[in-house]
Amino acid sequence: MDTTEAVAAYTSPHYHQDTNNINDIQEDNGGETIVPQQPTTTPSGAPMPTTTDPALIEAWDRCWTVVKASPGEFDVWEELMRLADRQDGGFTPDAPPANIANVRVLYDAILEKFPLCFGYWKKYSDLEFLSRGAEGAIEIFERGVKGIANSVDLWVQYCTFIMEHKADDREQVEQLFERGAKCVGLDFMPHVFWEKFIAFYEEKEEFSKLYQLMERVILIPMHQYARFYQQYVQLVSSRPMKEILPEEQYSTYKAKVTAAVADSQEEEVSEEQLEAEIRRLVIEASGLIYARTAEETNKRWPFEAEIKRPYFHVKPMDMPQLSNWRRYLDFEETEGDVERIRVLYERCLVTCALYEEFWLRYGAWARALGDLDHLQDIYSRAVVMVPSSNPSLALTLAMIEEERGDNEGARQQYQKTLERLPGHIETIVRFANFERRISPDDLAAAELVYASQLGLDNVDAMTQTSIVTLYAKFLWQVRKDVDGARAIFKTGEGKFDSKFYFSNYLKFEMDQQGDDYEKRVSAVYEQVRYSGLPEGVKNDYGQSYLDFVMEFGSSAARYNQLEADIKAPSVYVAQSRKRAAAATEHAEEEERSKKQRQEQEQEQAQGEEKKDEAMDGHGQTQASSEETEKDSAPSEAVSGSHSHAEWAGPASGYSYPHATEAQWDHHQ
Repeated sequence: MDTTEAVAAYTSPHYHQDTNNINDIQEDNGGETIVPQQPTTTPSGAPMPTTTDPALIEAWDRCWTVVKASPGEFDVWEELMRLADRQDGGFTPDAPPANIANVRVLYDAILEKFPLCFGYWKKYSDLEFLSRGAEGAIEIFERGVKGIANSVDLWVQYCTFIMEHKADDREQVEQLFERGAKCVGLDFMPHVFWEKFIAFYEEKEEFSKLYQLMERVILIPMHQYARFYQQYVQLVSSRPMKEILPEEQYSTYKAKVTAAVADSQEEEVSEEQLEAEIRRLVIEASGLIYARTAEETNKRWPFEAEIKRPYFHVKPMDMPQLSNWRRYLDFEETEGDVERIRVLYERCLVTCALYEEFWLRYGAWARALGDLDHLQDIYSRAVVMVPSSNPSLALTLAMIEEERGDNEGARQQYQKTLERLPGHIETIVRFANFERRISPDDLAAAELVYASQLGLDNVDAMTQTSIVTLYAKFLWQVRKDVDGARAIFKTGEGKFDSKFYFSNYLKFEMDQQGDDYEKRVSAVYEQVRYSGLPEGVKNDYGQSYLDFVMEFGSSAARYNQLEADIKAPSVYVAQSRKRAAAATEHAEEEERSKKQRQEQEQEQAQGEEKKDEAMDGHGQTQASSEETEKDSAPSEAVSGSHSHAEWAGPASGYSYPHATEAQWDHHQ
């Protein structure tokens, strides 16, 4: 049995040990049975699936490896879901415990990364219902409506489940519907939810509550507003007014009808006439509401018609869709209804959850309301959805947590960001200053932020330069630790060719008066001179240093030499630069000549090949004729130091001998 087969066998709940082998083990251990433990994890550390199929184990392990490294790979998560369904025993109350545990781990992981996938919440609740009953399903539904609070479908499924399994607890059902109404009632497509809520009161024959609910519904601009208005009219037309109207409202209408009769000096109105007149007044008032609802619906219809994808998906949105959401938000903010604005933002941030701009815009709007708890909730969800390569949302959330007084929450955001993006300069600076603000009398924690980021292997040289410089500035300007700052600056000597580093290093030493003042500044300037900075930048530093020597230096000779080097380079320097330029030009010329010779040789070789092919095509007669002509040629044709063929040039298959550099120099 190879390794894969062994893993599969130990993993399978149907695997049986060899009895003979167990007996041998018992004898070797004084009769005590030792059963080999089954692996509980795959090679990558993922939970071991319950299966006897080695291919499934391999695929399972591979997928977990991918999503651990790249949690945003939605397709791989979906593949894991399919693999989980193939485990032995399925997901039932009788399934192996490891199987159930694996599925829970998987659902928890994917829904932590993608909480807006409402379909997975429903599937998870179904599985937990099989495993733990109604309470298990309710627990998942509660997590789901918190993760995607504005999912009409999820609220309908949750309310339906409660109506079926908690039918005797009318108060619980009613409270759940009211919670759902706050979250999805103002959606543009909430009709399925409202239908379910209306049906609940109809089944209970609570017509007074039904009427009050319908009065709320007909106010809402939505896709099927006209159908709900027809239901409202039907309810008012079919039920006694005293039965459906609240007592106070009925009394108001009755007083109005009675007063109208008294003004007209007619006889006292009968009960039938009173009923008919109140019904007429109610329907007449609702007609005005219907007209306004229709108008508000028509205002929003052009934007709603352009929404092609109202659900979450990892695929990018096209530009017309994004533009439509921007215009729609502009419109709703202009309308000024705070609750409708909030609802639209929540809808937008299901569809556009991966786009930072909409989270920032929502945050800016919420900030204007002054609700820090709401603001914290917005950014907490944003950092889950937006790719972590851009940490600006996490940094904003950390500042909000600090503003709310939750320092530990803020610290965790900074720590998580640096774990994902080690060496991220903005995070380091914000984190250190956060620790400085909350502990102004003890700066050890702030210093530790910088110190912990020094010398990281996975941070490039430019970033390390910035970390060293910022750390030294912190020690110098905040901690007032001059020696410590100098020690940190010195760690960059000979390593960094950075204007940021040298500018701060020079400024630091120029600000430290003392007996060796000039010597220390000069030492930093020498580092600049021998660095890899561009010559123009070095000259700028040189001019600043020249000013320093004039103001603080002790040697006129030093100043004169510096001025000569910076403003008027010596003849030797000029000649040196000229020789360097000439050497560069000569090297380039040599390279061009070499390339030209290679091209000529290639052309010559191609010419030889063509000549050989042509010669092979001549007949025997032609060859004899040429031989005769050659034999009869005059002797003068071959006289002299070189034959004609040797100097005939490239066409004959030969080339002119290359002149040496000395020969070319002689002719020139």
